[in-house]
Amino acid sequence: MSRRGNYAERARARGETPSMVTGSAMLWSQKRGKRPTVAGLATALWGVLLAVALSSSAAAPVRVYLEKKELTLSTVMIRGAEYLSLKSLGRAVGSSATGAPTRGGARMALGDSTMVLTMGSPEVRIGNSIVVLSETPRQLRESMVVPLELLPIALGARYGEDHVNWNPETRVARVAERAYSLRLFRFRTYPDHTRVVLEGTRPHNFVLREDGASGRVMLEVKGGIVNPSMRTSQVSDGLVAAIEIRQRGNDSQVTIQGTGRSLRSKVFALEGPDRIVVDLFPSERQERHSLPPDTVSKTPRGRAAQSGLAGRAIEATELAGALSVEPLVKTVVIDPGHGGRDAGAIGQSGAKEKDIVLDIGLRLQRLIREQLGMKVIMTRTKDIFVPLENRTMIANRHHADFFISLHVNAAPGSRAVGFETYFLSREPSDRGAKASAVRENTVLNLEGVGQDAQRGLKTVLWDLAQTFYVKESSELAELLLNELGQSLKMENRGIKSAPFFVLIGAAMPSVLVEVAFITNPDEEQKLEQEAYRQQIAEALLAGIGKFRTRYEKRVGSTSAPMPVVR
Repeated sequence: MSRRGNYAERARARGETPSMVTGSAMLWSQKRGKRPTVAGLATALWGVLLAVALSSSAAAPVRVYLEKKELTLSTVMIRGAEYLSLKSLGRAVGSSATGAPTRGGARMALGDSTMVLTMGSPEVRIGNSIVVLSETPRQLRESMVVPLELLPIALGARYGEDHVNWNPETRVARVAERAYSLRLFRFRTYPDHTRVVLEGTRPHNFVLREDGASGRVMLEVKGGIVNPSMRTSQVSDGLVAAIEIRQRGNDSQVTIQGTGRSLRSKVFALEGPDRIVVDLFPSERQERHSLPPDTVSKTPRGRAAQSGLAGRAIEATELAGALSVEPLVKTVVIDPGHGGRDAGAIGQSGAKEKDIVLDIGLRLQRLIREQLGMKVIMTRTKDIFVPLENRTMIANRHHADFFISLHVNAAPGSRAVGFETYFLSREPSDRGAKASAVRENTVLNLEGVGQDAQRGLKTVLWDLAQTFYVKESSELAELLLNELGQSLKMENRGIKSAPFFVLIGAAMPSVLVEVAFITNPDEEQKLEQEAYRQQIAEALLAGIGKFRTRYEKRVGSTSAPMPVVR
């Protein structure tokens, strides 16, 4: 064997790649004053190409069949071993990584176990067990990738080894459906409490425990098998920080973590469908926004000291001017209906509902900000399609105080006139309300929501019927209706109730407003006029101002009434 061959063998023994071997050999040859030969150049080129192929190259995707869903996971080849991203692994097990994957390690929840990975180490801890992989987790483009062999191991830890079938030849993993009895959970935030609803396929026995020291409430559901799609949720609503759901053998456990203070709770069961409902309250008896008694300090400090009012007798009017009270009602979500591929109703001259309500919504947004000083969240500010469910999710995410969905009406003929307001109910109040709800809910077909999913959405209505917001929603609908009547001088068609999907899930007073009939040529002509749309926006502003004042008086705020535009 030549000295060059011996050098290459020694280089391979040191773990160098073929390109590194060839490059070293060429460098050694050049040092001896020899010119690289054609064969040497070809060998070097082959080494470079092989090294690139071994360093990082795409491989055929892996498919995971889970709960009637198909996931396609991309993989990559690194030095002859196949890897997938930690994010893709999280998709397969319904979890996400925490920690600092690119700076040493990561953790990922797998049901009632936790998986711990360390960059560069083949040892993976899952619960109390250690799994040794043939390759180690690596860093690739600012993220962690893990050996593909970890996929069936993680799936088995998450869903049960008996329920996972992995075929390395076809590159398919199948997770057998488990007869879970807890299908979904949801939560809502109210002014004085947070509600957690656990929906099942049958009734369950359960035990509720409160841990005052840790601020936790734990619900143990006997025989409850958790749907794998149910995940831990971060709440952070001022009372509840997070809700964690875990499978504990044949039972399940829901842990509700408070935000640093102890919680009071009450639990009860409902039927049709079967649900377990947990209501959580602050341990104190007073409302969240009220101040505890007898906490007035005689030491001049805070805003009273800064205003020069501390330490002397003052008049109430003087104090009110110096110490402002932050209003309770601060945020409203305005939802211009339809948008994008969903044009809504279309008039005889071609006017589209989606364009008219967007213009009214943007005008209303400016008026509320200028006149009421409130924060306004728009579900859309341009011509885009927003799924119905996402609209109330936006409101819940921003902790809105109320939600208003704007629409124009339509009828089979051209004679219908007037305006009307709606709040959510399980059944429509009359045939007209039913027709309006059916028309607005047809957008679900554009979203690809099947009949089974629609029936699932309807189960939420039962919860809404028992919330505090039916009364407030009907009051808001009434105030908006009255202001529209005074301003527009049109037929008032009254307040109605119907099962509008766009209102489902809103954890706040919520209404839907139909401002006119676009199918009536006269009303369509008015709606196309900027002055008329401005008039509608100002009437809605007046109703919002009155509702805000009434609502704050009810919950005990002392802020002054807000100005109303006429």
